[in-house]
Amino acid sequence: MKPVRILSIEKNTQDYLNLRHVLDEQANNFNIDWAPNYEIALKKIKDNNYDVYLLGYDATKQQQLLEFLPNLNNIPTILLTKNNEPVNTVLLKKYRIYSLCKEQLTWAQLEQSIRYLSHLIAWQQHQERFQLLFDKTFEFMALLNPNGILQEINQTALSFIDAKREALVGSFFWEIPWATRSEKFQAQLKSVISDAIGGKLARCEVEVRRYDGRLTMLNFLFTPISNAQGEIAWILAEGRDLEQQFSHLSLYDQLTKLPNRHLFMEYLEKAMARAKENEDYHIAVLLIDLDRFRVINASLGHDIGDWLLMEIGKRLQSCLDDKNILARSGGDEFIILLDDIADFAEATHLAETINEVLARPFPLVGYDIAMLCSIGIAYYIGQDEGAQLLRDADAAMYRAKQKSQSGYAVFHSSMRRQLVSRLQMETDLLQSAKQQNFVLVYQPQIDLASKQVIAMEALIRFRHPQKGLISPDQLFIHALEDTSIIIPIGEWVLQTACRHLRTCWDAGLLIKRISVNLSPHQFRHKNLITKIINFLESSNLVPQCLDLELTENLLLEDADSAIEILTNLKEIGFRVTIDDFGVGYTSLNYLKRFPADALKIDNSFIKGLTSSPQDMAITMAVIDMAHTLGLAVIAEGVETTEQMEFLCAQTCDFAQGYLYAAPMEETVFIEWCKQYSQTISDHL
Repeated sequence: MKPVRILSIEKNTQDYLNLRHVLDEQANNFNIDWAPNYEIALKKIKDNNYDVYLLGYDATKQQQLLEFLPNLNNIPTILLTKNNEPVNTVLLKKYRIYSLCKEQLTWAQLEQSIRYLSHLIAWQQHQERFQLLFDKTFEFMALLNPNGILQEINQTALSFIDAKREALVGSFFWEIPWATRSEKFQAQLKSVISDAIGGKLARCEVEVRRYDGRLTMLNFLFTPISNAQGEIAWILAEGRDLEQQFSHLSLYDQLTKLPNRHLFMEYLEKAMARAKENEDYHIAVLLIDLDRFRVINASLGHDIGDWLLMEIGKRLQSCLDDKNILARSGGDEFIILLDDIADFAEATHLAETINEVLARPFPLVGYDIAMLCSIGIAYYIGQDEGAQLLRDADAAMYRAKQKSQSGYAVFHSSMRRQLVSRLQMETDLLQSAKQQNFVLVYQPQIDLASKQVIAMEALIRFRHPQKGLISPDQLFIHALEDTSIIIPIGEWVLQTACRHLRTCWDAGLLIKRISVNLSPHQFRHKNLITKIINFLESSNLVPQCLDLELTENLLLEDADSAIEILTNLKEIGFRVTIDDFGVGYTSLNYLKRFPADALKIDNSFIKGLTSSPQDMAITMAVIDMAHTLGLAVIAEGVETTEQMEFLCAQTCDFAQGYLYAAPMEETVFIEWCKQYSQTISDHL
């Protein structure tokens, strides 16, 4: 049993020493501190956690005592009086304190008093919490004794039926004024209350007259509450207005209890009406999209995801004042209405605050989660309707997501045009998938030491009905990833690439492997490995001839999960290359843990090799670091002889780019390889 921590607040030194002598003689299971005045006591209370306070009582200083008592934070408190000096009983009851005589004090008395006060305080705190819930809830609540007599009724119920508490308490529940409409009505209530008195949960629906004279249906639940002896001591009656309940369900998110999108739009339309009438009335909408939330759901489960959404809702609410509205739009999106703001800069300041607040870890058992979000901001500048203002915020959010994680963007009219282009792109992609308008092109990778074609990369294009063969820019990539065709298209790329490598081998080309880019959706798909092995077997290939390229940022989304998947791929024999290296934020610690074979230096660094000292230094450092870690290095985007010579001087392993060849379709690629090999042989 841990020692009892005691703080003695006693200005009389001799009285404290006498107390200490008595306790030391009778017990050793305690630690005691002494405070000779209230100022020192406050400092000790702030710095320590005590189990009991012993206060030397001086009736002449009662006002000082009354001012001090609220600082004791519901810890058992005992007033030590001299010669049974009387203490105001109201004071004892109000502050849950006890009095003992200094001259007759024993350790047994003290222990008993501490236990009594501890139980009393715990019971009263529990009672206060129940009373607070009882009084503040928006539901009809009443407390009945085992005979069905009303003992307590909350303010919501009194307001609902327009009655005074004094007129109801002491009456049988089925005989209170609103329940006297018919004998059948009374009999129904009496029957279900009788079931509750018998220990059963009981329900019924009853029609009652509201304060405004309208009839409405209340759904009642009667819950029996037992005492320590197992006897029914109380019946808790809870009544819900079904009409109000259905209305609430339609307007509020059931997980976070925040307004839903429908209710938010009502608030927004009203705010826009005020802004239209007053040019000095400003409003803004912030749309918040949580980054990487799907990773949390996938790795930790939807229960943790739901808990996190509730906690995020609380943190977001803490950033707002009462006049602003926070709603959950659905999924991992929240929306905020900033109403009647003095300056549009308030919206950007809030966005920065939100990112800071969500970046603080959310504590879970064993680890913490830090959230990032992308925020779109749209100001009211005369939009015709709320839906348009929300679309503008949505467009800005997409721009923020494209720029970087954990950022914000303010809407500009050009963003709407980009969204329309994206929608058209998604439509074209879906149509192309149906008509099989996708095609693979291949770009050679050159061994810088031998000058031979060592490998090739498979790159996707699609034949647009008007624009011809289109390369995958960022709009293409994002549209592909956000549509349902990303998985089947990715599988088609893998299967087609394997067949092409087999065709190259059958044509006599000495190409060792083919590289294929994996999207985040593919990489985390449960059937990834099974599908790839099937494609390899159908082309009579082995895993070692397939190089899977993964972007640096994809791996960082959930590094531990990525490492597990990579380890499985490597054990089977696949090669792994980290693509676009240098544009993400991989730490050396993660780089050591990623089971990869090669790094591909992003072409943005290669482009500056002959003009930028910084790009030269970064490229040299990446090559040295990769070789130290046992990784090969591929430079992509090599376009000039000067770039190639610099890379050779730094012992870069492989190069790829327009200096050698543009991406080519299958037959053209095979012919180019044959001619290139002949040219290299002629120069040897």
